[in-house]
Amino acid sequence: MSLMRIDIITVLPQLLKSPFSDSIIKRATKKGLVKITLHNLRKFTTDKRKTVDSYQFGGGAGMVMMAEPLSKAIEHLKSKRNYDEIIYMSPDGELLNQKMGNRLSTLENIMIICGHYKGIDQRIRENYITKEISIGNYVLSGGELPAAVLCDTIIRLIPGVLNDAASALTDSFQDNLLAPPVYTRPAVFKGWKVPEVLLSGNEKEISK
Repeated sequence: MSLMRIDIITVLPQLLKSPFSDSIIKRATKKGLVKITLHNLRKFTTDKRKTVDSYQFGGGAGMVMMAEPLSKAIEHLKSKRNYDEIIYMSPDGELLNQKMGNRLSTLENIMIICGHYKGIDQRIRENYITKEISIGNYVLSGGELPAAVLCDTIIRLIPGVLNDAASALTDSFQDNLLAPPVYTRPAVFKGWKVPEVLLSGNEKEISK
């Protein structure tokens, strides 16, 4: 089984350390099934103040992440390996769904760019980015939280990550449907009963 590598370029690497240090993603990392590396964009600028953004040409409110530091970071990573996808987390990207997560979970090397401020210089999008992904029709302060959501979506689908391999295959949206209501012990709680069919042992009726 090959190792999946995810490289994330960000100006706030500390924001991503916590989501990747617990639960399923931590388990996947410890099992050697995935390696996530955070790259601080500020290390790729020659500016003494580590500036990575500047004003917009043509005017307009908000700063834009400059092309040079991003290009240097991307070229540095590309010099080490080939990437199946270079993803930019963007509110105007393709909406993340389960089908996309399934496909991405089969890849070997993924690079994720986290935007900030008013976004990144369009020339980076046109010349490096292979896929733009949004997690919803709303705006966040940066691409770090969407990147964490994307990673969780992908990593839990990698064979061997979940203890029960069938669990991911029966998730909501895998068959374009939502999961049914679920119940556990006790069978009666405050007089509220679990549907009789679920206690019947009749797999055909339960499935129906």
